[in-house]
Amino acid sequence: MPRERSSRSLQLRFGAGLLGTLLVAAGPAPAAEPTGAPRGEALVAAYNHRPFGNPGRRQVRLELRSGEQVTRTFVVSNLWRRQGEEVRTVFVLEEPVGLKGTNYLLVEDPGDSRGMQVFLHLPAGERRVLSVQPSRFDEGLLGSDFGYRDLRLQLPLAGVRYEVRGQERMLGRPVWVVEAIPEGEADRRSRYYLSEAPVLLLGVDHLRALPGGGRFEVVKRLRVEGLRQVDGAWTETRMVMQAPEGRSSVLTLEGFQPAYAVARRELFEPGALPGLFDAVARLAGASGQPGGSP
Repeated sequence: MPRERSSRSLQLRFGAGLLGTLLVAAGPAPAAEPTGAPRGEALVAAYNHRPFGNPGRRQVRLELRSGEQVTRTFVVSNLWRRQGEEVRTVFVLEEPVGLKGTNYLLVEDPGDSRGMQVFLHLPAGERRVLSVQPSRFDEGLLGSDFGYRDLRLQLPLAGVRYEVRGQERMLGRPVWVVEAIPEGEADRRSRYYLSEAPVLLLGVDHLRALPGGGRFEVVKRLRVEGLRQVDGAWTETRMVMQAPEGRSSVLTLEGFQPAYAVARRELFEPGALPGLFDAVARLAGASGQPGGSP
């Protein structure tokens, strides 16, 4: 395939999902909440208010893998800014250079019934800023198994019921298993693995209902394999999303600045997306810390 055609194909796949009909493993039937467990909504609210830096900047390397083989590599920078309960994050694709200009804006408000909004800019075609519909929030980014929902900084509170299902251990920490049940969507749900003191998200299982009802299967499994605290703010250093047939997507931290004061408010608007690559590059130079330190 010619290089130009390949680049255009990848740009269009920025919103193309890989879930299909494949399954990873079967999940157990729902259990009653254990005695003495905290309320699921309280855990989620505490997670949403954890210190993650405001404003902040992070640079990550995304690897797409088939078994042990790396098939694609991308470098992505994201900047975020919190105002009240709303968090706005921009994602800028830096490498490969042939996909320059591919970026999106994620607007989160846990109390909003929509949960979040996504605005996407692709340099191919008409180069317009597109509004991504909620039905596509789970679709894979850049051909990976990470969807828009997987990269948000908060979890929704409106339109979702949370139930604590038990306890496990991850990264040497006890975690509560919290199941999220969306209103009006009986065929899907997610399990979040939340530690306490501090409340951090260490894993996610995305589930889909089996025919006949009563049981669910895991279609994707996210595990956090490393954490770091910088100036009081927490960030993941490595995240692995496991998918069917030996596929996986790995996010590795390359830079983190939790007090990125040069992240101006006007960058976090849909209209800023077409010029975002150059704007972020200028900010990195102005900050004197191009990549930060993981």
